[in-house]
Amino acid sequence: MRTMTVGLIADTHVPQRLPALPPQVAEVFRGVHLILHAGDLNRWPVLEALARLAPVVAVRGNADLGLALPWREVVEVNSVRIGLVHGHGGWAVYLQNKIRESTLGFEPLRYLRYARSAFPEPVHLIVSGHTHRPHLVRVNGVWLLNPGPVAPDYYVQPGPAVGLLHVRPGEACYEWIDLTSGNARSYALPLEPSPDEFGA
Repeated sequence: MRTMTVGLIADTHVPQRLPALPPQVAEVFRGVHLILHAGDLNRWPVLEALARLAPVVAVRGNADLGLALPWREVVEVNSVRIGLVHGHGGWAVYLQNKIRESTLGFEPLRYLRYARSAFPEPVHLIVSGHTHRPHLVRVNGVWLLNPGPVAPDYYVQPGPAVGLLHVRPGEACYEWIDLTSGNARSYALPLEPSPDEFGA
């Protein structure tokens, strides 16, 4: 079975923070088989632009008011099950965290738990957004990844980023791509179970 490549994107915030997607997105996603958008797209033209490149699956983020999108999805690519969620935990949790973070600062483990708890059914990977901070960690044998934002604020990276997931049955490779420099980092993602690293 051939390798399938999935484009990963989150937090585009068009036109709230950017007038349009950066042209580098189309360059990186040229030839992908599927695009997953992890929410906070803001308006339909973002999905229309991405759909000119490949089929798109998107979920609703906290900034996607009025968009009829699901809050989570599970897609299967080459027998690998991928969960897709924005990762803010819902509106009540989002508002509580805004207050909490004003005094305690950013708590990354909270958002990993929100993303993980969205999928009680078996999945191999979970793609999320919301935090505007890229991550790649393994929780109880499940890979959780966030490509980081396309739109500001970038927090811990210099500019916009996206991801590519190369999937074969039973194996995956993840590329994190800085759209400003074009630099990429690659990670092999073993899909067999592993101990829960976070005690969740």
